[in-house]
Amino acid sequence: MAIRGCPLCFRKVATGAAVAQSDGLECPGCGKTLEVSRPSRVLGALAGMIGAWAVFRLTRAGHATLGWVLPLVFSALAYGVVSALYLMLSADLVVKRDQR
Repeated sequence: MAIRGCPLCFRKVATGAAVAQSDGLECPGCGKTLEVSRPSRVLGALAGMIGAWAVFRLTRAGHATLGWVLPLVFSALAYGVVSALYLMLSADLVVKRDQR
């Protein structure tokens, strides 16, 4: 099956919609409610943590007045960017189960 495709009607879902509405987006073809699968979320979070760690290691040697806080800010931004990029490239969609 194609990445970011509906598992029922195989229609592609927009990249931005898959990332922005990852917990409940509507398929443009069949109208079913979809979500990003759990393994995709876990791997996206792992990729974000690896990216944040790499940015922290690269920026931790700052000796400015705010040298202690900038690596934390940059690593938090890197986490958000890397995890979103990972989901944009490889999000697998599944049909959302009813939560009653």
